[in-house]
Amino acid sequence: MKNETKFLKKAQLKDYVLIFLGIILTAASIVYIFTPNRLAAGGAQGIALVVNHLTGINSGLLMILINGMLFITAFMILGTSFGAKTLFSSLGLSFVVFIMEKYLYYGPLTDNPMLATIFGSALMGMGVGIILNRNASIGGTSLIGKIISKFTYLDQVNCIVATDILVTLFSMVVFGIEIGLYQLLSVYLTGEIINKVIDGITYRREVMIISGKRELIMKYLINDMKKGATLLNGRGGFTGKDTEIILTILTRRDFIKLKLFIRKVDPQAFISVNIVAEVSSAATESPLVKINHS
Repeated sequence: MKNETKFLKKAQLKDYVLIFLGIILTAASIVYIFTPNRLAAGGAQGIALVVNHLTGINSGLLMILINGMLFITAFMILGTSFGAKTLFSSLGLSFVVFIMEKYLYYGPLTDNPMLATIFGSALMGMGVGIILNRNASIGGTSLIGKIISKFTYLDQVNCIVATDILVTLFSMVVFGIEIGLYQLLSVYLTGEIINKVIDGITYRREVMIISGKRELIMKYLINDMKKGATLLNGRGGFTGKDTEIILTILTRRDFIKLKLFIRKVDPQAFISVNIVAEVSSAATESPLVKINHS
């Protein structure tokens, strides 16, 4: 029990360290790229940027006020289901933006709008992706999406996207159509990078092999490549003969290595490949598992 508690505390500490890393990356994209180039990629940052342009109030302070009001509203409507991580990440982001703008700002990284759109989106996408991977949220439109979806039949993700687009259109009125088009591009790029970070940049390959040299390929997989594999029972549709299909999960590099070996030992082998976004370690617990399908 004591070891379990220690493990949970260590895991929790790791979560907060990674969330803080995500906050730093996201705040840097806002302070050093987006705000100087008047790019508002939705969220509380987009609202704060527009208000900052109209009033001159520090955008970090505005983000603290916006997220604070959204949290109070969300707590009243949705209850306390957000968790401490979301509170830490959203208010922490606003605070770090405030500190960077007030004490650590030395000018924009670039004043080219296209470069700002691409690299700002990459930086923000990585930061937000890391935060979401630790089961937290940066607040802003994600909270608005939660509130709207509670009272409508709309999906929460669609609510978030719709809110971001509305913020972008509002900023387009303030900053002009050209900047608005860059902002729309940034919303898209940021979303794509967030998905890449969440799913994992290095996808795995699910490889299925039908070959007359099955035992040789299995031996190479297990003994030489040190990879796990599963044998599935199948039946040829044309021949009607029973056969065994090799199923394994490999990285791109390992798949190329295996494919070259199969070409040498059995050029007639059939290979099917699917991209896999996530793999459980339990799948490779045993080096060889036979599964019978009825």
